[in-house]
Amino acid sequence: MSRTKYFPRLFLLQLFLIIKTSVSHKNAYTFPCSDTVYSCNALLYQHNGFQKDQIASLYNVNASQIEPISERDYLVPVNCSCKNIDGGVSGYFYDVVYKPRSNDTFYDVSKNNFSGQVWEGVKDTNFTVGVDITLHLLCGCVDDNINNNNNNNNSSNVVTYTVQAHDTISSIAALLSSEVDRIEDLNTYLAPNPSYLEQGWLLYVPMDI
Repeated sequence: MSRTKYFPRLFLLQLFLIIKTSVSHKNAYTFPCSDTVYSCNALLYQHNGFQKDQIASLYNVNASQIEPISERDYLVPVNCSCKNIDGGVSGYFYDVVYKPRSNDTFYDVSKNNFSGQVWEGVKDTNFTVGVDITLHLLCGCVDDNINNNNNNNNSSNVVTYTVQAHDTISSIAALLSSEVDRIEDLNTYLAPNPSYLEQGWLLYVPMDI
């Protein structure tokens, strides 16, 4: 094979790997910390079909504060804080302590217990059965003084939402009392094609309260 024929194929392979890598990590973005907001009340969207008492135990929250969205889906209120973890990764997180069971893996625990919202930096850590491990759940905070219009007294909580089958930005906005343009503003990686969503991606959704 000549070098002139080989080079385009090599370039296309490299380009494919870059695109594939960037897409596969879109569900792992941290929400950047603000200079004015260290912590806030935030919401995590839980869609694993657990009952309230199970969710309360997993997230270490008060069951009475968990808000049902449907028969299977809930909003879990958490205190979201700016932290540096995993050797300097900065963002907003809510920490939970999890006791691994036999055959647990990072992927299964994140997906099946926490709707895929665990920061992936811990995924290479070996789970030891019965030994507590701290998991960092992704969350976000917004400065209401910046995001509110002068004539709008509403404030916002950021919902960490895991994209599900057949979701659209419009349907998510309607579900969580938000607006399409506000969702796009908080999730800049959607900019090249805002109409395209992939199941399992995480979105930060500003929800009026």
